[in-house]
Amino acid sequence: KSRMASWIRSFPLLLMAGVNAFAPSSSFIPTSFSPLRDGRASLRPTNARFAAMAMNQQRPDVDAGFEFKPASALVNGFLAASLILTPGLQVLNNPFLSSGGDAYAQGATSRKSTRGAPSTDANKDPESVLRLALPIPDGNPIREAQASLEMSFDKALREIRNEKWQKCASLNRKAYSIVTQKKNDILKNVPEARRTAASDLLDEISKDLGDLGTTIEKKDQPKIERDKTLALRKIGLVEEMMIEEFPYSIPKEYANLPQLKGRAVVKMTIKKADPSNKFDVDGKIYDQADFTLVVDGFTAPVTGGNFVELVNNGFYNGMKVQRSDGFVIQTGDPNPDDEDKPHGVKNADGSPRELPLEVFALEDKKPTYEVTLEDDGRPLSQPKLPFSVYGTLGMARSEDNANDASSQWFFLLFDPELTTAGRNLMDGRFSTFGYVVEGNRLLSNIEVGDVITDAKVVSGLNYLQSPTKK
Repeated sequence: KSRMASWIRSFPLLLMAGVNAFAPSSSFIPTSFSPLRDGRASLRPTNARFAAMAMNQQRPDVDAGFEFKPASALVNGFLAASLILTPGLQVLNNPFLSSGGDAYAQGATSRKSTRGAPSTDANKDPESVLRLALPIPDGNPIREAQASLEMSFDKALREIRNEKWQKCASLNRKAYSIVTQKKNDILKNVPEARRTAASDLLDEISKDLGDLGTTIEKKDQPKIERDKTLALRKIGLVEEMMIEEFPYSIPKEYANLPQLKGRAVVKMTIKKADPSNKFDVDGKIYDQADFTLVVDGFTAPVTGGNFVELVNNGFYNGMKVQRSDGFVIQTGDPNPDDEDKPHGVKNADGSPRELPLEVFALEDKKPTYEVTLEDDGRPLSQPKLPFSVYGTLGMARSEDNANDASSQWFFLLFDPELTTAGRNLMDGRFSTFGYVVEGNRLLSNIEVGDVITDAKVVSGLNYLQSPTKK
């Protein structure tokens, strides 16, 4: 109780420190407060010094040129306060975080916008979010089948009462009915050349859902989850078959940057710097941490293209983890210890590569560039790839410049108490470009100094478009 009371008393001070640290065009904070020497990739001020300043009610001198924006300052203040108070590497111990199975964060919803909703109602399943982000025609019945297997189904499985089996059986029957009875309606949006393959896949899904019904009768929950995941992945494949071409044009001013016009899969291995050390996750020992990342070019073609090109060029191989604090795991700075050298990459002409902020809101038909959703007058809009998933991939940037991301990126370690799903303060303010879909539990034991020994593009490289000269 005394610790909670102390926290409540100090929170307004932490909030004010955050307001000062993150307010745009601000000269409140000396450059030495930035976590990286050049100020790039800053998501928060240095924890210890800012917390101390807040607790002592100290305040830096205000530059006469500072422009105070109350709305922005308040949002930034909550963000900074949450970051200052982030516990170290305890995310997976949080009882509110569902992390279904060995690799997948378990989803909860799949159809509604979750801005302002409780974290338990937000979609925390990376594969589900990626399926929903696919640019397929509105109203295709396959979305109904998908929703039946992702939304209420997952909630039912978490129930304790025996009625949950009846709920699961009912939802499965609904999905089965849609796939079998509305098959022709589903296939209408599949190009002719792919329709036979899609039809065969729908037949497989029907059989899988029939088998899932039998498993539900046996009340074998682990097998239910496996069978459901298999059916949903095949549903995702059918949805991908509906996409005949890239659905929108990318602004011409970004033609000098690599672009990903589809999706790519990246395999990444991280090892301890000392080979004698191992990864210890939930009492299980691993020699290395292996991850599968899905990079979504449909939602973030410029950001995703940059990342896939750098991975394909071997840029991240041998690079150390440069930040791991329980909130994010960050890397990508080629010269983290030398402030006189560049902290990003260069374009072919030798100019510094700087990426525009790229955010795709749910209500839009293409991404918004170079402006946060808040500054675009849409602070409550929800991005297609939200920070609601453990292992979200995001681009790091300077705190005062939305458009200077280059090579530094991070895994977000989602914690519903700090980055509440559906109402967190990072959505729309940082570019997201994909998710960890396998191995995300291992993120909990990644530390500063661990090394990316191998990162490679295993599929989707054909969607990468090389930069063109201006």
